[in-house]
Amino acid sequence: MIFKRKKHNLPKFPDYIPSGFNRLRETISDEAAQALQMELFDYMGRVEKEKSEDPMVNLKLAREIAQVSSYLLEHYKDFGNKQKSLIVAGVRYFISDGDGVADFEFASGLIDDAQVMNHVLEEVEVADKFIEVDRHRY
Repeated sequence: MIFKRKKHNLPKFPDYIPSGFNRLRETISDEAAQALQMELFDYMGRVEKEKSEDPMVNLKLAREIAQVSSYLLEHYKDFGNKQKSLIVAGVRYFISDGDGVADFEFASGLIDDAQVMNHVLEEVEVADKFIEVDRHRY
């Protein structure tokens, strides 16, 4: 048997990212997934506000993560339970204030969110939506 090496692992630094991500994993109903999409929309409103106050907030990267998140939530019903739990964790990680690196305190605050989302995309086998993280580094 040949094993395919993962390209998008969960970020290792800080090391509490994988455990935080795994705590967010849960399979939710399709209706709850729609509600999570509304939370995503609300969060992007907050990102827009933060950007108006701090030019270092990477709005372009936040929008890209949000678009991928929205795509996954729109197709949520098409995935199996394990994949659904990964999608939920990825979106929650992005919109959470308590994720690995504060999104708005550092110029690179959304990089870990993009890396987590790429991990989710690889695990659910949606390779055409990967985020080019290096393009967004300062």
